[in-house]
Amino acid sequence: MKQIAAVNTNEIVRYSVKNAVMNHVDILTATSKGIALETMKKRMMRGEVVRFAYMKLDGSVRVAVGTLQPQAVAANVKGTGIPKRFYGMFAYLDLEKMSWRGFKEERFIGTIEN
Repeated sequence: MKQIAAVNTNEIVRYSVKNAVMNHVDILTATSKGIALETMKKRMMRGEVVRFAYMKLDGSVRVAVGTLQPQAVAANVKGTGIPKRFYGMFAYLDLEKMSWRGFKEERFIGTIEN
């Protein structure tokens, strides 16, 4: 098993503050979600397929299966990169739809382990 690359503490702080402000949650909950999101991102970037959930804008919960594996990402990037509509969001390659999807980081619920 590959070792997870060191998490970026600046990203954890950014996710935590954004979550605390937008969702009006306590800092401990916001920090734990920030750590979970950053860990998920690192797992996806090293090639793992991750199941996770987030709340859509209409209030429904979406369970997604995605990755950020470098070869899969390179094969699905057209032009100069990820579409503009995903800027400021957590963008991932949805393996069920085989297309880019994204969600606002503060709407992240958590990963789903088998």
